[in-house]
Amino acid sequence: MLPPTPPAPIERAVAARRGMLPDLLVAFVLAALLTIAWTVQDWGRLHYLTLPDADDMMRLAQVRDWLNGQAFNDWTQYRMAPPHGAPMHWSRINDFGLAAIILAATPVVGRHGAEMAAVLSYPAILFVLCLFLAARIARRLWSAEAAWVAAVIAALAYPGDKLFAPGRIDHHALQTVVIELAVLAMVRCPSLASGVGAGLAIAISLVIGLETAPHVAVLVAVMGAIWAWRGMDERVRLAGFAGGIAAGTFLCLAFLRPAYWSAGLCDAFTPASASAALAVAAALAAMALATPHLHDWRIRLGVGAVIGGVAVGGVLLAFPACLSGPYGAMSPFLQREFLTHIDEANGLFKQVLVTRRIAMGGLMAAGVAASLWMLWRRPREWPLLAPAAAIVLVSGIITLFQIRGTYIGTPLSAPILAGLVLAARARTTWRAPTLIGAWLVSAGVTYGVAPTVAALATVTPAQQHAVPPVGSCQNGDVWQQLDRYPRGIILSPTNLASYSIGATHMATVGAGYHRNDAANMDMYRYFLSDPGRGRPIAAKWQADYVMFCPDDFGEMDAFRRFPNSLATRLQNDRPPPWLERLPLHGARLRLYRIKRY
Repeated sequence: MLPPTPPAPIERAVAARRGMLPDLLVAFVLAALLTIAWTVQDWGRLHYLTLPDADDMMRLAQVRDWLNGQAFNDWTQYRMAPPHGAPMHWSRINDFGLAAIILAATPVVGRHGAEMAAVLSYPAILFVLCLFLAARIARRLWSAEAAWVAAVIAALAYPGDKLFAPGRIDHHALQTVVIELAVLAMVRCPSLASGVGAGLAIAISLVIGLETAPHVAVLVAVMGAIWAWRGMDERVRLAGFAGGIAAGTFLCLAFLRPAYWSAGLCDAFTPASASAALAVAAALAAMALATPHLHDWRIRLGVGAVIGGVAVGGVLLAFPACLSGPYGAMSPFLQREFLTHIDEANGLFKQVLVTRRIAMGGLMAAGVAASLWMLWRRPREWPLLAPAAAIVLVSGIITLFQIRGTYIGTPLSAPILAGLVLAARARTTWRAPTLIGAWLVSAGVTYGVAPTVAALATVTPAQQHAVPPVGSCQNGDVWQQLDRYPRGIILSPTNLASYSIGATHMATVGAGYHRNDAANMDMYRYFLSDPGRGRPIAAKWQADYVMFCPDDFGEMDAFRRFPNSLATRLQNDRPPPWLERLPLHGARLRLYRIKRY
């Protein structure tokens, strides 16, 4: 089963240029429809500026701090672990779009309206770009007919599409778009411009966040393999690729280098990541220069492997912190009790519910299978197909260990799965059922909805009503109520701390960020110790409040493992006498004032 034979590369390039406006229009319409639907669905939270994820709230706080006068290169969050604050590992690149929208809209609709406009429109703009780029890549891989198919599949690419929902202003959506840009540049005809474009995108993706490091590594490997195969035909593009990586990295070093710049870190834009990017750029440039003297593809492959190995090995030797990963400096307790409960940091088979495994991994598996099918059926075109296929394949491997692999993998599967739909459409027998099947396999919502519907169909009415629904601790105007209390420092579990910082003027001790290790440990000690033993911790941080949700610490079974802890007492609504309950009307969230130590 194959789609019609794709046009020649030059013909596809001409058709791609002609189709830019239609692709953009389709992307805009799809993104607008879904954004409006998602906004209506979640308006109960969004209109309070209560965003979907804790990282979104912290991002909003970071942007506000910058606009309110915090230095551009100071990424410290001073309301986390005050008074000195905790250094964040996020760059300012993702803040530019949000800040621009807020600054432009404030004179028209005021600051609150401008922030609302930013949290709604910024993800939508990135969503348009994501769908548009998926369509452009599909045109290059298949034909003009594949473009709108890829845009629709990308719009339904659960769970990756949820990164573009209203309020999702964290950097993962931007990373997806930047990797798409790199892939699009690599599937274009070899030229200096396409090489520079791919290199710049790769450099920027590493500065945004190191989650894309595996994707960057595989794209560099693919570029090296294409150079080894084609030799002089790829020399100019390889040189541009190296120049783009170097130029992007030097620009970010000149203008975006954070004030907290430590060689002991390997978790973001740090000396380690910058040195790695420049070392790889130097290795690629050396390969381009040596090309005229390397007359056989096997020699080029060997030379590239040696030069690349020296570059990577030198960086690891100079920065041994990278050998232990981004969380190597985190306390063993937090690695065990906190990190293992971060959903995106856990693998597919760590998900307890089978329905969730299918929902999170179904489309990723389809994308991997389609990538292998595409490479197998069109082996002579592997230089064209490899960039997109490699991203999907490496994302599939990442998903086995960390669900966040689906963030980039599912949207990038869309251009490849579009070929599956075209192949089904080209059949002369069993065309209709095959086409329906191809669409169902390619639509991410299939994996999210079908298992849940099947599970609900087997549940009896008595089981459906056995457990009454419980509201979230963040429903309604709970954060606005909290914000009316005098400013102070809150001892709060990690899953609530970012909301306290992003939605109120309060400060917190712990929050779910690995560079805040010492304060996070104190927070856990406070809640998991006997109430009397925790009081010195509150005094150390000069805390004014304690915040607690009855669901807190349930993921670690704290109420059984620590039966005499403060968390267990608060869960049973038996606070010690030095905690005074403060009213939060209509809320499950509990707020206590700490009586003086």
